[in-house]
Amino acid sequence: MFDFGLPAFFDVLAEPQRVELKNLARQKTYRDGETLHQPTDVADTMGWIESGALLFGKYLQEEGFHTLARLGPGHHFGEFSAFPNRDGGKNLRRLAAVSEGRTIVNEIPADELSGLFARDPEYLRAFHFVTTARLALLLELYDDARRLPARQRIINFLSLVDRLMQEKRLLNCTQSDVSKMLGLSKVTVNQTLKALTERGVISIGYGTIKFQDAERLHAMTDRA
Repeated sequence: MFDFGLPAFFDVLAEPQRVELKNLARQKTYRDGETLHQPTDVADTMGWIESGALLFGKYLQEEGFHTLARLGPGHHFGEFSAFPNRDGGKNLRRLAAVSEGRTIVNEIPADELSGLFARDPEYLRAFHFVTTARLALLLELYDDARRLPARQRIINFLSLVDRLMQEKRLLNCTQSDVSKMLGLSKVTVNQTLKALTERGVISIGYGTIKFQDAERLHAMTDRA
């Protein structure tokens, strides 16, 4: 899951709570390619990205690091470390996380975050909003993957992203990013995006996909 138009936690959190979190946070700067978490690390903090980006994934024996998610400024991770569970969070483990470019991350210990949750429902409201959007995206992608051909999956994905982004109409990602997100070959993705470009539905820039005719794109989806 790349952060394709998904709402960021800090974008939906009210300003007083943003200030409170920043005052409690420990900030650290990471170099490009520096490891933030290993898969064996205990998830005992919640963090959010101040600037730059983090790649979350796992290490594959033959392919090296495989990215499952790319999150940018304002996006959070590790919030479940603060929720009550029987072993106090000791069995919650991280995904591997690597910085993309110079990245600044803020983190708060789980016990401090639990206290905030207990006394201020605004934090839970923001988490609920963001988590629901993430789950909705993943469920739609999963449903498409099990029943639709590759070309239709790409069209449905772009339509879903456009709805999430609302008025922005510009997606900052490459064709390779779409390929990774959907688990499809770059050839298939490139062919479909080229066909949509020729029909005037989208346009491809340097690391961007612009929605030129959103209504037409939505009409091409399969949401049966």
